[in-house]
Amino acid sequence: MAFGRIRLGVSASVLVLANLLAVSASAQSLPGTGLVATGLLLRQMDGVKRVLMIGAHPDDEDTSILAELSRGQGAQTAYLALTRGEGGQNLLGPELWDGLGIIRTGELEAARRLDGGRQFFTRAFDFGFSKSADEALTIWPREALLSDVVWVIRRFRPQVILAVFRGDPSDGHGHHQASGILAREAFDVAGDPSRFPDQLSRGVEAWAPTKLYGLTRRRPDQATTVFEIGTYDPLLGRSEFQLSMESRSFHRSQDMGAPQPMGPRASGVRLERDRSGEGADGGLFAGVDTTLAGAAGSLPADVAADVRPHLEAYRAALAEAQRTFGGADPFAVVGPLRDALDHLNQAEGASADAAATEFRLALGQKRALARWALLSAAGVVLDVRSDDDVVTPGQSVSVTATIWNGGPLVLANATAALDLPSGWRATGSRSQGLRPDGSLAPQSMATWSFTVLLPEDASFSQLYYLRQPREGSFYDWPDEPHLWGLPRDPAPVEGSFGFSVDGAYGQVAVATNVPWNYVGVNPARGEFRRPVLVVPQASVAVTPEGMVWPQALDESRTLTVAVRNESSGGNRGRVRLAAPAGWSVTPEAYEVDLPSEGLERSFAFQVRPSGDVAVGEHSFRAEMVAADGTVYAQGFDIIDYEHIERAALFTPAEARVNVFPVRVAEGLKVGYIMGTGDDGPEAIRQMGADVTLLGPDEVRGGRFHDYDVVVVGVRAYEPREDLKAANAQLLDYARAGGTVLVQYNQYDFPQGGYAPFPLDMGRPADRVTDETAEVEILQPDAPLFTSPNKITQDDFEGWVQERGLYFMSQWDDAYTPLLEMRDNGDAPTRGALLVAAVGDGIYAYAALSFFRQWASGVPGAYRLFANLLSLNAKDWRQYRPVS
Repeated sequence: MAFGRIRLGVSASVLVLANLLAVSASAQSLPGTGLVATGLLLRQMDGVKRVLMIGAHPDDEDTSILAELSRGQGAQTAYLALTRGEGGQNLLGPELWDGLGIIRTGELEAARRLDGGRQFFTRAFDFGFSKSADEALTIWPREALLSDVVWVIRRFRPQVILAVFRGDPSDGHGHHQASGILAREAFDVAGDPSRFPDQLSRGVEAWAPTKLYGLTRRRPDQATTVFEIGTYDPLLGRSEFQLSMESRSFHRSQDMGAPQPMGPRASGVRLERDRSGEGADGGLFAGVDTTLAGAAGSLPADVAADVRPHLEAYRAALAEAQRTFGGADPFAVVGPLRDALDHLNQAEGASADAAATEFRLALGQKRALARWALLSAAGVVLDVRSDDDVVTPGQSVSVTATIWNGGPLVLANATAALDLPSGWRATGSRSQGLRPDGSLAPQSMATWSFTVLLPEDASFSQLYYLRQPREGSFYDWPDEPHLWGLPRDPAPVEGSFGFSVDGAYGQVAVATNVPWNYVGVNPARGEFRRPVLVVPQASVAVTPEGMVWPQALDESRTLTVAVRNESSGGNRGRVRLAAPAGWSVTPEAYEVDLPSEGLERSFAFQVRPSGDVAVGEHSFRAEMVAADGTVYAQGFDIIDYEHIERAALFTPAEARVNVFPVRVAEGLKVGYIMGTGDDGPEAIRQMGADVTLLGPDEVRGGRFHDYDVVVVGVRAYEPREDLKAANAQLLDYARAGGTVLVQYNQYDFPQGGYAPFPLDMGRPADRVTDETAEVEILQPDAPLFTSPNKITQDDFEGWVQERGLYFMSQWDDAYTPLLEMRDNGDAPTRGALLVAAVGDGIYAYAALSFFRQWASGVPGAYRLFANLLSLNAKDWRQYRPVS
């Protein structure tokens, strides 16, 4: 969201730098308050150690090393993923592409909250599997992608970079190779101000990391530094490795739940480049000055002289806190932590006029940690809550800010205010619970109540990297450098809290910000917390968003327009569906009246050609014109799973209708066993067949004989225990004359012996990632390619992302391979499409990525799938007699 903070009297250049430093200092995940939190924060308060790990995707990171460095050793850590994983599959639900990227972004954030790191991204969009770095760095603009990696290095300023991958073919995936190459290139150039000089005017400085290491996952004997990640940590009650496995288990969309085994473990890295001059590897930070006093070396001599006594006093106070912390009473360390924060505040004041970025960054991070450590030890809890989780422009919303002083301190001059986006207004600020002198007594709570009014032009909660249309496989970031590389936009509203406490050197000021949230109760699950989202007063969506229209079809079909009111004052207006040339829509419009928030109505429009309609894509656009003249023409989905922070995905209210010749067998009835989620049933329905989703009861009961063909969805043999249990019945259905069509599945499919005749899949499985790769039709006169649609080379034009994946490498002679294809430089493979006669029926394995093509309306993919559905066992047996 383009939320501009209200700040007065600050120059633009200083504001950019302040934004960058504020995010750098405060965004690292903090472990809450209380005993364990205090101990973990104490580990982070001494020393200036920053480590950036660089990989390609969500799940590439070594979470055990991140956890060891952050939680165990107190270093600042971050993981830079080139992509958000948009090109993968989704085991949770139907979201693909941008929606899947939102899920996997949230999973990385959840993982970092556990292992203690920060999360960054580049503009690269995951376009799917790639076999080489050359391909990846051709599809992604190489220099622009390198600039993104350099930007994150200059922003985070790591002394150490950990490259997950080597940057050569041994990494496998081309994205992996590209990340290894770019990690090393960025290490070389990030400190050169002549490279990407435009960044230097946006609030960062050139920064040369001192050391670069490569992970040694597959080559542990090459490690020069080894981390003991399986050591029991008394604060965590387990090892850092166990913590990291819980972190990894947040990658639920990838089916990556992991065990948390006890006992010794190790993980290593290999030193590749070293600017420290040490000449040998004595540890990750050997040869690196990681002291706060060392960071002060960048200050002018007279300023450094004023600052150093405070830094020495800070370290003494911190040492006292660490000695005092016995693991039983965090209140005992409140005094030393007050002194530590006081000295950091004074050091900040003494160096306020010195433009030394490294010192400001290090000092800002330590001040943030010291504030939170003091709050944690003192039992002070800060909270900001909205009474509505979805708000709209022009709406008023009640917001409450709370300080719970659960410890022994008296909090003097306690205040709370709201930090709002430009144009937003807050009134009220009534406080309850304070003493007459403005202090907050121990074991008491103070609340401030506000009414926040959103302006009529308030920006929606559109994720910053999705505001502009993507150019190919590269996002377009807005001109707000403080957002670049972040997982998402920060909360638009924050509570700004301040108070002071008595210390050895007088009053110690404490000030910090906390984002707002909505807190509710699910009767079945208990209390939940979620971010507040800003959405339009009315949302408009068309279903289906994409439709295949057989060219010969001369009857009407239904497009449904759903209008939902999000305004507390109600909404009414007129809904219409605008048709492209050559189409008619009835009725012309509907009147809609939605008097209260949350009400939704759907309106059915009948569309049909009004003449000869050209082959190709046609766009229908829906809108609601409200009574006040406001036009609403977009909808949104809230992507909300319990393990991630929810987000809104906005889409225009339009439907794409793709017209081309496609037919299915007359009266065809299809049963569909859904796998991990795809658009197969809707695609089949739009081609003109009758399709029924088969649930666990139907599958376990073997109720297949009402259907001409049973389709098994992508990766269905992973989540569908009912399918595994009923597989013998499915094969009996085929033997009795039915057709079984199995889409791509992974290794457990051939290993489980689910097919009627032996199949095998190589490791890694064959796949063709070039969507333009030449496809040879091996038996063009086979029934599959002749009826009801004549399939030719033209039907393999316009495919997206890939040809297919998880091809078979070996198969029984009962199967007939029908297609041959290959990526450039690879040997030809014929395991993409196999058909076998089974008794009186047919069994087919189709590893072509139909699920990708459906979403993009690729005509040839629909036509070929229509032929697979229509394949007649009698015709096949005549073509391929069984001896």
